[in-house]
Amino acid sequence: MLGESASETVRLPTMSEIQAATERLSMSDAYDQVFRVGERFAVKSGYGVPLVEAETMKFLEEHQVPVPKVHASFKDPDSKKTISSWITSLATICNLIKNAISKLRSIPSPGYFGMVNRQRYLDGVFWTSKYDAKVSGPFTNQEDFNFAIIERLRQTESEQYIRLLGPMIDRTLSGHRPVFTNGDLQPKNIMVEKLGVRDGNPEYKITLLDWEGAGWYPEYWEFCNATIACRSKPDWLELVPDILDQYPMEFLMMQMVYASVFY
Repeated sequence: MLGESASETVRLPTMSEIQAATERLSMSDAYDQVFRVGERFAVKSGYGVPLVEAETMKFLEEHQVPVPKVHASFKDPDSKKTISSWITSLATICNLIKNAISKLRSIPSPGYFGMVNRQRYLDGVFWTSKYDAKVSGPFTNQEDFNFAIIERLRQTESEQYIRLLGPMIDRTLSGHRPVFTNGDLQPKNIMVEKLGVRDGNPEYKITLLDWEGAGWYPEYWEFCNATIACRSKPDWLELVPDILDQYPMEFLMMQMVYASVFY
């Protein structure tokens, strides 16, 4: 279990309080459920909750990236749970989000493409039923990263299509450094706390949520995920160019990859 820091004693919610929570923060049909528990906590619960998300959030907190404070992460007989701090409101503050992404980008690369502590990717693009390292990683270079994408596409596409597509992927998705990436940057995963007013202007603190798929990805990955997965959110799409660098060619290629893998 990951506990609170020694400088702060926090009474965590009991299992009875967690089970009695009714304020749902996630979609009702989400595989893993998130509930607000009391005034201070959010509890993510489900069979598929990856405990590496808590490790990732603790790692990012050490690098001063705005993430919820993790108080506990554990397994119970029926599910896995992560207890984190809850911040009271959601908004999109472009400059603060951009600064948070810049902090992510400033974390030194460990020299591989993968998740924290050299763990394999959990992103669906790299899913295999037996967690094949050639597809799930981690990878030492972008060539191996691209090979994994091609192998993933081989699960759904013909060999002739793979032979056509492989060289295109290698030409389009090349020359990118690994940068730390949230992987699911969108409005529902951005929380904003109003701190007060200074000189007549409101002050806010932003917190980025949902780190279960985070890790070191090629630098185009955040932009592609934040746009392709949010085509039905026009207000957000108008803001993305002010927050993230754009990668138009990579965007078009990843649209094709996502269409094959997810649709």
